[in-house]
Amino acid sequence: MKTLPRNIISIVYLIFVTLLSSCHSGYEKKDGEVYHKWVHGGNWTNEYTLIEEADEETFATIEHDLNLDLGRDKNHVFKDAEVLVSADPQTFEQVKNYFWKDKNHVFLIQFGGTECIIDLADPRSFQVIENYLWSNDRKHVFHKFDLLDEANPKEFTAVNEEWGKDDQFYYWNSLRVDSLDYSSAKIVSDYYILDEAHVYFKNELVKGANPKTFKADGVGWFGHDDKNMYYWAENKGPITEKYRQTYIDKK
Repeated sequence: MKTLPRNIISIVYLIFVTLLSSCHSGYEKKDGEVYHKWVHGGNWTNEYTLIEEADEETFATIEHDLNLDLGRDKNHVFKDAEVLVSADPQTFEQVKNYFWKDKNHVFLIQFGGTECIIDLADPRSFQVIENYLWSNDRKHVFHKFDLLDEANPKEFTAVNEEWGKDDQFYYWNSLRVDSLDYSSAKIVSDYYILDEAHVYFKNELVKGANPKTFKADGVGWFGHDDKNMYYWAENKGPITEKYRQTYIDKK
């Protein structure tokens, strides 16, 4: 197979970089109106959407380091070309990463849509737990938008992106693992956790699984013990030769 000459590769690269630099999102003012400029993924051209609610005179881009467009005027906060629901433009500010707040609400704007309020979160005491999607205020703990049932915000720590714990319980996202023995708990993967007597998938008991020999496989939602193989919380029966070759022998 022939390779392209180095000078041709350089020219193609320069053209590609030029196209990327000329196509970028943001906001533009024109003829008394505000437009959101975005890149059409199909043909890499700039497209413009009129923001009808925006006041051109007071509109300004909100500077940040996130991969999305935010702006505000005297009346609204905007996410791309849409009004961010219930956001106060005078007090809207970044907490950390995709978490923002105003005088009344806390917002998580990482995901699609403009209704981004974390219900019950207190903006005065709200904080992000490390760099994960866990957060808390003085009374509550949250995973993304979900409230953790009776979690202790003073004792809560994020283990990783999926697992967290306070002084009494482990949580998979917002699901509490109620019957887990806390003192012997061991996280096996992003989905499995075990104690001395049982194995759990998220917060669901994996019936029959032997915690002394259990190991997680693949992407973490397969597993096996000394006899059987498991998919999620389901016992799939004795270990097959195919499963052994795919997961166990590769370790």
